[in-house]
Amino acid sequence: MKRSNIMMIWKKYLLLILIIFPVLVFSQDTFKGGSKEKFDASKEKIAAQLDADEKEKLEVALRVLALSAIYDRDHQPALKKESFDELVRKRLNGRGLQEAYDMANQYVRADHQRKIAKLEQEMSGLDAKKRKSDALKAKLSVLKAKPLKVDSIHGQFVISCAFTNESDQVLKTYETVIGYGSTIDLNDGWSCIKAPDSGVVFAPKETKILTCAFSFGTVKENSNVIKWKEMKYPVSDFSSYNLAMDCYTSMLVINGQKYELKNEERLSAQEEEELAKFRKSLEDLKSNNPVLEDLIIKKP
Repeated sequence: MKRSNIMMIWKKYLLLILIIFPVLVFSQDTFKGGSKEKFDASKEKIAAQLDADEKEKLEVALRVLALSAIYDRDHQPALKKESFDELVRKRLNGRGLQEAYDMANQYVRADHQRKIAKLEQEMSGLDAKKRKSDALKAKLSVLKAKPLKVDSIHGQFVISCAFTNESDQVLKTYETVIGYGSTIDLNDGWSCIKAPDSGVVFAPKETKILTCAFSFGTVKENSNVIKWKEMKYPVSDFSSYNLAMDCYTSMLVINGQKYELKNEERLSAQEEEELAKFRKSLEDLKSNNPVLEDLIIKKP
C-alpha cells in the first residue's frame, strides 16, 4: 500500500475520533441541581454505573461537599440563607463525577491547611513564651542550680540545693528559688525565694549549698501524689517518691546587666508538655497530604 494511501486512512481515523470524542465527553452523566428530586435522580443514575467501592467513594465525596458548604455558609454572610444541601446541588449542577471528586479533594486539602494554621496559632503564644524563657534561663544558668537532697530536721521539710558560679566574675546580686512539687504537677508544692545575705557573694567557680525549710504539717496537706509515708530521709532519689525539685536562679546581675525570670514568664511543666504535644501534632499534620480516599473506612 502506498504511503499516501496509509496517511489518508490515518487522517480519516483521526477525523472520526475528533468527531466522536466530544460526544463521549458531553454525553457523560452529570448531576442535575435544579431540585432535590432531579439531583437525587441524577445521583442514582451516576451511582448505577459504579461498583461498590466507587459508590462508597461517591457517598464520602458528597458528605465532604456538605461539610464544605456548611463551612462556607458559616464564613460567608451572603450564603447564610441557603441550606447546605442547596449549596451542594448548585455547586454540582452540570458537573460530572470526576469534578465532584476534585471539588471534594480541594476541600480536604483546604481543611487540612486550616488545621495546620489553627494549631500554629494555638501554639504561638506558648512558643514565644518558651523562647523568651529559654533565653533568660541561658543567661541565668551562669549561677547553675542542682538539687541535692530533702531532709527532715526538727519537724521541718528541708530542701538543699547546690548553686555554682560558672562565670569568671564575682556575683553579688542574685535571687534563687528553691522548692518542690509532685511529678504530676509542680504546683502541688511550695517554693521560697532566697536573696543573698548581706556581704555573701559567689566567687568565680564557687559552689554554695542553699536551703529552704517548710513545715511538715503544711507540705503533707498540699499533695496526695507525693509518697510522704514511704520517705526515708535524707532523700536524693526524688522521683521514687513522686517528688520534683524546683531549684533555679530567678534573678542575676552580671556585667552590669540585670536578668530576671518572673514566675509568670516561666513555662510550667504542664505548658512544656502541652507545647511538646502541639509540636508533635503539627509535625504529623505537615507530614501528611490527605486526599479524599483517606476518609473512606477501609474494610478488613
